Amino acid sequence: MRRSVIGLLLIGFALLSLGLRLTAEDQPKITPKPLDMSLPEYDPQGNLLRPAGFEKWTVVGTSIGLSYSDDKDRDPKNPGMFHNVYMQPQAFDHFVRTGEFPEQTVFVVTNNPSQPTKGKDELNRKGFFAAPSTGLEVAVKDSQRFEDVWAYYMFHDKADAKNSDRTRDSEKAFPRADCHECHLEHGQTDNVFTQFYSVLTSARERHLAETGPEK
Repeated sequence: MRRSVIGLLLIGFALLSLGLRLTAEDQPKITPKPLDMSLPEYDPQGNLLRPAGFEKWTVVGTSIGLSYSDDKDRDPKNPGMFHNVYMQPQAFDHFVRTGEFPEQTVFVVTNNPSQPTKGKDELNRKGFFAAPSTGLEVAVKDSQRFEDVWAYYMFHDKADAKNSDRTRDSEKAFPRADCHECHLEHGQTDNVFTQFYSVLTSARERHLAETGPEK
């Protein structure tokens, strides 16, 4: 009788262990945020505050003229907006090592109109440079805050930054249909358009070539 009881207990422990393991395997893999990483901030209503100090973050890619529209009305003599893409240095390092974006990753995309150099000085060179930004596009990864893990925001910069107030702007996230579906369908890595971020992907490829995948 005692052996039967012990046998039943062992079977029960085995089944419990199996169930816990299966439950853990069913859960989505969430990569915790690195230590000392700049985090997204929110106002009391839950709106995202305009990222502060992002200019010191890592630039992961630059483009000109990329647009969601067909731009039928674009000036053929103007190449379109310059876009610089920033992310926290710690999130950059984590992706290079692991190929994954950690929790609290923030991407900031600046929208800078292209301005011709002609007439700017005596050099009178040909080409374009990035004028001051007219706004920021921001993506935030947070599985605890957002049902779809990623959320997307737009901040419009004031025309006269010198005379603007010193309070930080805050914005609500776009509805899912406005941004998330497009990123889900076309983002190459975890909803992110890494196909356009050559600095980030090249660093990842060099890391893999030198050390191999992280175990």
